[in-house]
Amino acid sequence: MDRRNAIKAAAGVAVTLPTILVAEQASAAGMGPVLAVISHPVKDYAAWRPVYDSAEALRQKAGITGAEVFRDLKDPNIMVIIHRFPTAEAAQAFLNDPGLKEAMTKSGVTAPPSVILAAAV
Repeated sequence: MDRRNAIKAAAGVAVTLPTILVAEQASAAGMGPVLAVISHPVKDYAAWRPVYDSAEALRQKAGITGAEVFRDLKDPNIMVIIHRFPTAEAAQAFLNDPGLKEAMTKSGVTAPPSVILAAAV
């Protein structure tokens, strides 16, 4: 994904986000902080948001150091979430946590998420 589309995705503009996993390369290179850009549709934002907010313990357990939530400008039920992690391993552990899948199901996520993991350079 080029930089322009990544910025559009983070800003909430409808862009199909491919799944790109760079965590292994980041770890191998000894890189620092990792950014996860996660996009997925939900049945209803008003129902989704309280479940997202209630999963704070899950985010803390994963070591997330920052989180932002955006809505698509054209479809308010497409979410773009940015999470910051201290390491690639922390990001992978969060994405593989069964509690995350449970929360996503409970909140009304209607399709598998698209995820981009990027390491700080």
